[in-house]
Amino acid sequence: MKLSKTSIALLVIQLALVSSIAAKYLYQRHSLPRVWTRAAAFDPSLPMRGRYLSVQLLVDGCASTLPSAKLAAFPHNSDGTVKYGSVFTVHGRQTVNFLARLQVKNGRLIAVQPDGVETMEGAQRVTAHEQAPCSEMVLDQPVDYYIAEHAQSPLPTLPGQELWMEVTVPTNGPPRPLQLAIKSGNEWRPLDLR
Repeated sequence: MKLSKTSIALLVIQLALVSSIAAKYLYQRHSLPRVWTRAAAFDPSLPMRGRYLSVQLLVDGCASTLPSAKLAAFPHNSDGTVKYGSVFTVHGRQTVNFLARLQVKNGRLIAVQPDGVETMEGAQRVTAHEQAPCSEMVLDQPVDYYIAEHAQSPLPTLPGQELWMEVTVPTNGPPRPLQLAIKSGNEWRPLDLR
């Protein structure tokens, strides 16, 4: 089989493109902030099926601003007055969605929404479920984690176990998965799913 100069040039260009993308992700994996966060697995209704887990990440939204202050229920002091601070729950019987930027602070994945900003480029949609504490908000966009064909799936988790995921947090776009772990009480067990 004889390759023409055009075919070889096209092959070199394609390899350069793929290599540059791989180099970018490898660089970001080592330079971007990393954080462990709780994950909730679910079965998406996607046409693609295979050996992967689709999970939604829990984020700390206590530093965020809900679309309306009426949606936040703050704890009360012993005399019945409202104790304003950074901890609140979502008030009422509704789910609240808003855009926020993701950051890593004090070893936690947090969602921050600056006041007065309705749309932000590269922001992620965060959901605050009714009566949920602000520290347990959920990223709407799921993160897919691919596992090897021979690896045993960690799901379903046993009672008392929690699924955790280590992610890198880029300045724009969703978190990128690195590894999974199971937490059971004080025991922490990283999973080898390769």
